[in-house]
Amino acid sequence: MINHAYGSLVGLAIGDAMGMPASFMTPKQIEERYGRITDFMMPHDEQKAHQQLKEGEVTDDTQECLIISSVLIEKGFFDEETFIAKMREWAITHKMLDSTVIGPSTRRFLESIIEGRDYRIAGRMGDTNGGAMRVAPIGIFYHGELDQAIDNAILSALPSHGSKPGVASTAAIAGAIAMAMKENITPKEVMEAAVYAARKGEEAGYDIPAPSVADRIQWAMELVEQHNGKSVEEICYLLYRYIGAGMKSYESIPFSLGVFYASYGRFEEGILAAINIGDDADTNGAIVGSLCGAFQGIDGIKKEWIEKIEAQNQLSLRKIAQLLIEKR
Repeated sequence: MINHAYGSLVGLAIGDAMGMPASFMTPKQIEERYGRITDFMMPHDEQKAHQQLKEGEVTDDTQECLIISSVLIEKGFFDEETFIAKMREWAITHKMLDSTVIGPSTRRFLESIIEGRDYRIAGRMGDTNGGAMRVAPIGIFYHGELDQAIDNAILSALPSHGSKPGVASTAAIAGAIAMAMKENITPKEVMEAAVYAARKGEEAGYDIPAPSVADRIQWAMELVEQHNGKSVEEICYLLYRYIGAGMKSYESIPFSLGVFYASYGRFEEGILAAINIGDDADTNGAIVGSLCGAFQGIDGIKKEWIEKIEAQNQLSLRKIAQLLIEKR
């Protein structure tokens, strides 16, 4: 279990850092600027969102994931009060409101908790993928316990991404990771768990005009199955054309789960296909990486990528993975 937990955390960080240079670019722009991304790279001059980062550096996706990890390790469950305090401290210390990396839902949430306003009201409209990008530790912590993972994922989403799609997407990724860590599980069973979790999340979220995340995950499954026999890259591009790969949770999460399914959970194949599509590439890379890492375990990830991501960002992810498993 520790190897699968470690794989999920490392996979998230690698997908985040490797996708960072491609964020908010089109597939054609990526090809023109980088060729094909197959390793860590410096962001191009035209990459405005992450221009200040270096090759192999992680973004807020990994940083928020580590905050959730610390809450679970300290409290033994998702504790909203502790989470809010840690997010406020992180936002102030790192001047996140002055940065270009956070999404609109997270920005509204951080503004609310810093200014002492009711963050739950601001969170009702949170429909982007910020809840899902940070939720991997909850799936790891409640490995094999689908409903526990879903319940805690919902609690983690409501303060900042409390809309139906925001909560559904967060629950879907937590549920998928909780199941992906089980022995002898198939990618299809992981996808079915994600659909189930998304439906539970939709029941808990605030109703806004938006597509159903659960139905779109189901659609992504069907697209992958209909095009069985094509390459992962070809299927990934179809997912992008039909569903999208943007930061809205009803694009990013079905797309990322579809890439996981198309790649059959193979780490390198999955994240490279996802990040070379562009759009919200760092977050999609992080989600695909966390799913594939949970499914394959750490042995499915290149050793040099693991060493690079931990050294560049001064991370001790094996220790965190061990604590997440042992504290449960």
